[in-house]
Amino acid sequence: MTSDPSPELAAPPDRLLADEPVVRRTLQVIGHLLSGTAASPSTASGFVEQHLGAPLTSLVVERVDLTNTRAVSVGAALADRAARREGRLGPVVDGVAPTWRRISLDGESLSVPVSVAVAFGGIDDADASEPPVVVQLVEHEWEPEPASLNVIARPGDQEAARGVLDELLVTAATDKAFFRGRVLHAASRLPLQLEPTVLADGSRDDLVLPAGVWAEVDANITAMTTRAGLMRDLGLGTNRGILLAGPPGVGKSALSRVVAREVAGAFTVIIVDAAAASSVLRQVYRETADLGSCVVVLEDVDLYLGDRKAGARGTALADFLAVLDGTEPYTDVLTIASTNDPASLDAAATRSARFDAVLHLEAPDRAARAQILGRYLRELSADVDTVVVADALPDGVTGADLREVVRRAVLESGRELSTQSLLAVVENGRWRPAPLAGSYL
Repeated sequence: MTSDPSPELAAPPDRLLADEPVVRRTLQVIGHLLSGTAASPSTASGFVEQHLGAPLTSLVVERVDLTNTRAVSVGAALADRAARREGRLGPVVDGVAPTWRRISLDGESLSVPVSVAVAFGGIDDADASEPPVVVQLVEHEWEPEPASLNVIARPGDQEAARGVLDELLVTAATDKAFFRGRVLHAASRLPLQLEPTVLADGSRDDLVLPAGVWAEVDANITAMTTRAGLMRDLGLGTNRGILLAGPPGVGKSALSRVVAREVAGAFTVIIVDAAAASSVLRQVYRETADLGSCVVVLEDVDLYLGDRKAGARGTALADFLAVLDGTEPYTDVLTIASTNDPASLDAAATRSARFDAVLHLEAPDRAARAQILGRYLRELSADVDTVVVADALPDGVTGADLREVVRRAVLESGRELSTQSLLAVVENGRWRPAPLAGSYL
């Protein structure tokens, strides 16, 4: 004889249906325990498996690699989405907590995640508005690409995973494009990091250069501004390259900085010194895809673009040729490079379509020397005949030499300068360092 099940043991059909996700989760946990593969939410894989209710190997991953600046923007977009949708945080590396990075922008600090997993939705959430997914922002320490974005889902939810990925990328490129229009400095390490920097004040009025130099610079800038549409329509491209050649102290770096100050905001400026360019040049140009129109300033290219016929080796030349020759396509980038020794550069690096203009900056002549002295003396109570002082200086002195003449005169005489006090400084010659010789052992 059978009896009816007790009320405590029997559940109505609607109750069973409501508890179905819980039952499924219970069965999955039992399965993990019996197989010895119990998922732990403290591990990266355990966090994913617990949230999605399936072994990691049965899931699908939508992935995209990220540049340095894109990773920061994606991290900010992910943090906002997690806050809006109450995402649960977890690890992407076993034993390492989710990690945030602090970035300084315009004097304010911004904290963004750089290594984190965020779970959205849930298999046991009957009211979830979207299928469950886990988003991973993964930081890479020793790979060319600084980070990757993974969206993990069950096979039937792959379309939803793709939608979350696209949503984050669009938000990053629009609302969270923190670095676009800024001046950035490239760090000399892999993976590349671009740090916001501030340029010192200065303008064209501070430089004494031939009018033809500025005309050539402006002509190349129009390829990305007023003539950009025409250049594209004609299939001529908008990328340009300018090589500034000349001895130290003639204003190459100053010219690059003035251009950077003029275009920053409308353009993103990336400053790359020789140490960084020798190791991360290819990555720098990849960054331009996410930064809009860019000016890339390459300093002292002779230090890493040596002539192969002279036995130069290394990957920097190959990277340079790849990015300036279209092997790795990019658009709307003006490259301004400088060198003290153009003869040492490999011929392949200086041909047309890599550097479209080569501007030779020479030491100032007599009239230019007088004009430069006048610029340095304009803030002083000085009664100086700059033409007389310029005549007393030998040919070949640079703008940097003239600055040092004025500096030494101020150190010796203070604010009240005269023609005679400057001539005395010129005559003693200590403004020009003597060449080093000998051996000190």
